[in-house]
Amino acid sequence: MDRKLLARKLRSLRARREHVARVVATICGKLPGHVDDHDLERYHLGMVKDEAELAALEEHLLWCGVCVDRAEATAQYVDAVRAAACE
Repeated sequence: MDRKLLARKLRSLRARREHVARVVATICGKLPGHVDDHDLERYHLGMVKDEAELAALEEHLLWCGVCVDRAEATAQYVDAVRAAACE
């Protein structure tokens, strides 16, 4: 395989992997027992004021790797939207 074809295939596979990761995150966010996207946004923005809700959310994030990954993606999204709004 020549280098250009290999590089194109690699880009295609990376894009596919990112798409699959987004689909899996969307599905996991709708499963019972996981934190939903809205609550992850509220958490990142510091809008979760109820102590019991905050404690439950943080406890869930201690053991659920799926929600931690989604929380990190949500934080990046919120920060990108904030940066775009400031421009």
